[in-house]
Amino acid sequence: MKPGEIIRALKDALNLNRRQIQHIYELEEFPITLERLDTILKKRSKKNSANATYEELGVFLDGLISYKRGKSQTATPEDVVLDNNLILKKIRAALNLKEYEIAIIFELADYKISKSTIKDMFRSNTHPKFKECSNKTLQAFLEGLEEFYFVGD
Repeated sequence: MKPGEIIRALKDALNLNRRQIQHIYELEEFPITLERLDTILKKRSKKNSANATYEELGVFLDGLISYKRGKSQTATPEDVVLDNNLILKKIRAALNLKEYEIAIIFELADYKISKSTIKDMFRSNTHPKFKECSNKTLQAFLEGLEEFYFVGD
């Protein structure tokens, strides 16, 4: 998935407005203008849309953790590669999701995944049972997350 798609999906799932998102970036001391944010939040099919960079996504995810759980004393190392597994880990940390909640989120997206596979996606990539999180899996998780946090009228 593209970084901008992930930010938009989290915005929708968590019902964040652009000021809240800007504040999330500010928590990580990353200046982002509302104009830049607007271009990222526009759907790709719209005029003047732009994709977020992986750096902007990483800062957003770190800021989301700070926004939801408070500022962490440990910083993410600079040379970490932001892959789907790390994105999933950061979302889980930000939202303080338990294993059974993650399983529910996948069920809400009608995505078949075993509990052991879920565990394996959160393992270190050097662990023998590590499973890579595919784009399809991450997309299903984000879809389920929107249902999980849906607040009806």
